[in-house]
Amino acid sequence: MERFGIIDIGSNTIVLIIYMMDGDKPVPTGYQSVPVHLIDYIENGHMREEGIQKTLQVLHKYRDQLRLAECVNYEAFITEPWRGIDNHHAMLDRFRQIVPVSALSGEEEASYDYYGSQLSWPDIPDGIAFDIGGGSTELISFKERQITAAMSFPLGCVRLRHLPLDTEECANEIMKARTDYPSLNVTAESVIAIGGTVRAFKLLCDVLYHTGAIIPSETVKDLYHRLLNNEKTAVDAMYRIIDPARIPVFLPGIHMMLEIMRIYSTQQLYVSETGIREGFLMKKILNH
Repeated sequence: MERFGIIDIGSNTIVLIIYMMDGDKPVPTGYQSVPVHLIDYIENGHMREEGIQKTLQVLHKYRDQLRLAECVNYEAFITEPWRGIDNHHAMLDRFRQIVPVSALSGEEEASYDYYGSQLSWPDIPDGIAFDIGGGSTELISFKERQITAAMSFPLGCVRLRHLPLDTEECANEIMKARTDYPSLNVTAESVIAIGGTVRAFKLLCDVLYHTGAIIPSETVKDLYHRLLNNEKTAVDAMYRIIDPARIPVFLPGIHMMLEIMRIYSTQQLYVSETGIREGFLMKKILNH
């Protein structure tokens, strides 16, 4: 059976997933993640050489593993870290000497997020979806399973780590998106939540609240305040369950989640186990 490799070069981690197809659905058969924190190497709109070198090392390692797995169909994509830096052409050229790399715009990133989420929640035809990444947050509106708006703003959990937890920046960016994209300016009782932050949050909720993939808004608020107040049961569970590389950005990510839910009057989150990687595989690679 044919294998497909996806390398996701993100703001916080670089992830490799190898998939095999089960009919028209991709099934992951291998997963690796390296916390590079690439966004922390951007200074005054310039990617430092140290960040580029760390990424090159990971790409070499992943390419060798893909070859060992006899996976000949593979491609990488890079999301927010390439946007707005003055040396992105030189950086991408060096990455592409190792593996094919697509540099995704914010709209493309959000669109692939939505396409991937449909593998998890195909029966939700209309609504709002979001993905809180390391360097950016994506918002998507959709109607009759068609995207009506897909956008990204450069504020994710890694950047939020450097701001106070009660920062107004989250609300400001969400409200600006709703002004700029009228189809995002709605209420949404149920919202599809995509990405590593919400999947990690779901794992913690499963242990502490037995919620499953649909999480009530009151549970999100309750767990956030338990963690914020260093309640021992919640904090111990977080350190036991959440990847150590994610813990420093975990509470900032939940804060963004809460602001989205507050502004959209959301009552429950539908946590998607699939997202941008599966969307990229289905739409970019398999379509070709």
